[in-house]
Amino acid sequence: MFRDKEDHGTFVNIMALQSYATATELMADAEMSTHVHQAVFTDTPSVFASRERMSYTKYFNAKYGRKGRFGQKYTFILKVDGFNHVATMMTYILRNGLHHAAAATAFGYPFCSVREMFSEELFLSSEIATISTRQEIASYLPRFSKFPDSFRMNKEGVFVRSSFMELRRAEHFYTTPRNFLYQMNRITDESWINEQLRDNTGAPIKISDIEHTDEKSIAQMLNNEYGRNFSRSRLQDLDVCSLIDNNLIGRYGVDSVYHLTDSQKKSIARQLKNEFHLSDAQICRCLVV
Repeated sequence: MFRDKEDHGTFVNIMALQSYATATELMADAEMSTHVHQAVFTDTPSVFASRERMSYTKYFNAKYGRKGRFGQKYTFILKVDGFNHVATMMTYILRNGLHHAAAATAFGYPFCSVREMFSEELFLSSEIATISTRQEIASYLPRFSKFPDSFRMNKEGVFVRSSFMELRRAEHFYTTPRNFLYQMNRITDESWINEQLRDNTGAPIKISDIEHTDEKSIAQMLNNEYGRNFSRSRLQDLDVCSLIDNNLIGRYGVDSVYHLTDSQKKSIARQLKNEFHLSDAQICRCLVV
């Protein structure tokens, strides 16, 4: 879904614009290379999801010269009731980088709202607003984009989450900065289930409700919570996509991975395997196989 930082930034801007357009309150988000998680309060979740998806698809298709639907046919939407249920859902989302071994702690993953929580108390925020005039903000957006005066951007032209997300409402579910730090670092166990049972609002939320994958992958995600499976030297998907897009596809006279032939992809795959010892799954993801 995201081949470079520009893609991530564009998605954040679309997320902000569509949340405003559909009166959706965004509380938590995490953008992974293959999927996105969002915790929202809204009366029309399908409208927000479809508009967000459509806008990003148009951008992505135009940039990379592809056609058709982007991603799965439908967006998975889960209704969550109960104070502890919502807190658990947000915690899974905010710790997604950790679960996928993209960081050693929840705070190490940059494409997520985790660093913006309790920012005044914890001094973890990585987003600095430098653009606030409507004219300059509009120069980074599609024509006729509508946004309130309260929205702010960083120097790269990306909306900062503190200006459009309901972070204070999200913090309410953690009560204190200390408890928030605890929740970001605790290991998933039966106590998570017991806490949610106090809500009396239905089945407890589990990581398998958030991540739709097989039991082996779920077990690996839970094991990743210990932080031992992250390696600074291991290339992440964004790194591999950068290698492909900026260095490898040029030899074939194309400007997008989507324009490579199968034989050209196989040749690049062999090079990535031999030089960087990447897994077959990662190579297939980044080569769109």
